[in-house]
Amino acid sequence: MFQLIISWDTLPKFLKQILPQSYTYLIKTFNELPPFQTAEGFEISQFELDAFVDVCDKEKANKWFKDFESRSKTTMPETKRYEIKEKRVLFREKRHCLHSDIVKKKQGNRETKHPQSTRVRNIGCTANIHLRLESWRIKLSHPLEINLKFTHNHVVNSAESLSFRHIDGTVREKYLELFKDGHSPASAMYVYEDELHLSATNDQELLELLADRAKNPDYDYIAKLFQKYHDTELGGCNGSSMFQCLVEVVNSFNNSGRGKAALQEFNADTGKSFILCIVTELMCCVHEKVRQAGELCYMDASSSFEHFNNLIILFYTSCAISALPLGLFITSDEFEVTLEKAINLLKSILPPLSPPSATRR
Repeated sequence: MFQLIISWDTLPKFLKQILPQSYTYLIKTFNELPPFQTAEGFEISQFELDAFVDVCDKEKANKWFKDFESRSKTTMPETKRYEIKEKRVLFREKRHCLHSDIVKKKQGNRETKHPQSTRVRNIGCTANIHLRLESWRIKLSHPLEINLKFTHNHVVNSAESLSFRHIDGTVREKYLELFKDGHSPASAMYVYEDELHLSATNDQELLELLADRAKNPDYDYIAKLFQKYHDTELGGCNGSSMFQCLVEVVNSFNNSGRGKAALQEFNADTGKSFILCIVTELMCCVHEKVRQAGELCYMDASSSFEHFNNLIILFYTSCAISALPLGLFITSDEFEVTLEKAINLLKSILPPLSPPSATRR
């Protein structure tokens, strides 16, 4: 027999810590078990719960489970796949804690990257959850059945346990937005972690956020995500899709009124080097308003994109206040013919000098 229908607000405190909000629960049975004592002396609450949730379709059932993982700070991969006959069962899954023996067996004999490390994932945890949505229950108020055995043998919110969690989808999208804004993996990580510091209400919450891989990915994941984004959005190095994207960026910049740019695409077959010339709005003002722009110019070739082996040359002029920028170009090599072509291409997008009658030497 069912005992009672409980809203999230009236749930016991220990259930509030793991069950998702915005749902109501029909509690069938609840069995509180003796706490588990870890080797470090921590006591972990354990219980078994059979309940029904006000969820009526497969998509919402998946969302409830994702919310459950996020709320409880656990990761529970699917360990048993059932044959779904939609006339009777719409959704059914069996999942175990990531730190269980059965998950290790399902993944097979994978090579351990760091066999001497004390950071071990498989510690024989027995926690599991069974989800079942039967078609005949759809007409009821709480169709989704959950059978939860919360019998973890580890602290679920410890730094070690949190370091194994899967990356949250919203975090992944946040990093992709930072990459679109022009951030590198390192700068994106810095900006994101800075936001985590600002969002935390206390030191304990901050420590948990920083340790939780779901909310704070490691640099290796961020670098691989950036490489995947780079290959998908920009194409491979020297690929046609990359230059097509660059042409669109140059055209957008020229139409924005913020300056001028000119591009020569790289083509190994015809021997054409890569050249990108840029004159920003500030540089245009220097040409138009500073007399020295037509009389004195010096070059700085000390910069480069070392990873791509591209040369960056900046042009300056001097005046009473300081050095002022005149323009820059980026090339794929340092051959004389390439530099001459780059200078001529840069001159083609320079604005008029001050005064208008002046000429460049």
